[in-house]
Amino acid sequence: EYNVLVLGKKVFSEKDKHLIGYVQVTNDLVNYDQTRRKLILIFLVFSLIAAIGIALLSYGLSSWLLGPIDLINDTIGKINGDDESDALANLRVPELKHEDELAELGRLFNKMLDRMQRYIEQQQQFVEDVSHELRTPVAIIQGHLSLLKRWGKDDPAVLDESIEASLQEIARMKSLVQEMLDLSRAEQVEIQFGKEITDAKEVGLQVFNNFQMIHPDFTFVLDDDLKDITNVQIYRNHLEQVLIILMDNAVKYSRERKEVHMTLSKNINDIDIVIQDFGEGISQENIDRIFDRFYRVDKARSRDKGGNGLGLSIARRLIEGYHGKLVVESAVGQGSVFRVSLPLVKNKDNKK
Repeated sequence: EYNVLVLGKKVFSEKDKHLIGYVQVTNDLVNYDQTRRKLILIFLVFSLIAAIGIALLSYGLSSWLLGPIDLINDTIGKINGDDESDALANLRVPELKHEDELAELGRLFNKMLDRMQRYIEQQQQFVEDVSHELRTPVAIIQGHLSLLKRWGKDDPAVLDESIEASLQEIARMKSLVQEMLDLSRAEQVEIQFGKEITDAKEVGLQVFNNFQMIHPDFTFVLDDDLKDITNVQIYRNHLEQVLIILMDNAVKYSRERKEVHMTLSKNINDIDIVIQDFGEGISQENIDRIFDRFYRVDKARSRDKGGNGLGLSIARRLIEGYHGKLVVESAVGQGSVFRVSLPLVKNKDNKK
């Protein structure tokens, strides 16, 4: 039952080299066993210490590295557990001090929540505005019909007045519904008309000539710097619709100085169509909101002029759907300048 080391050797004579005996040495390995046990114990202790250290270090590193994911998960859980609009308005992932991919993910998640919040607010505002816009003509038509039902149908003057007013309100409702459909389609132009090509010079001249014909009391000035065909990636009817909206607004809000300028120009990458009027102008507090749906600077006067407050919103959605820009500069009493920028199509005709 003992561990021993045994070494045996043969012994030969010096003279004739014949075997004269054996030498055997035995070692009971006590020192060896003690040393081995000590080494094993030391190895186990250091291994246990290393394992505990690695576990603690791994936990600390994982908590530090995955902290942003936990924050995002907590934010998502709170959003799912609360009312959606309130949660989006109040909850965001806290700003992270260290800079890495997860911190960037947190910022992107916050931007996504901001965008969703804007969409929800726009949707709520859209529903409220549509309800308000439709409530008035419906109430007017209902009032006239009630009047006719009670006694007005026997009075030809009242009958004619009620029918005329009802037809006007129906026409306004029809216009409103059509503009709402146009606005809905404007958000999908890139999918449906993404490959359409249009000569911007031709469309601009056509719209200019049409307004010159139907508004003979106005002075229209054209500054055309386009020498040949200038193709842009946009559906022809959509570009025409945008220019009609801008020209119609320029005429509508120019009552004293009846003059409208249109400029057609281009640079290396874009074509610019500028429409300038010298009418009422827009204040700085309103200029950032004129592209919102149903927004009117002066609601009463806009209603008298036949506007629903959707034209500029449709125009911007259409232009941005084709990767263009629609911007405005204005001052009260001095008029407004609307600039449409669209990317040029790089083809042989444009290069020539």
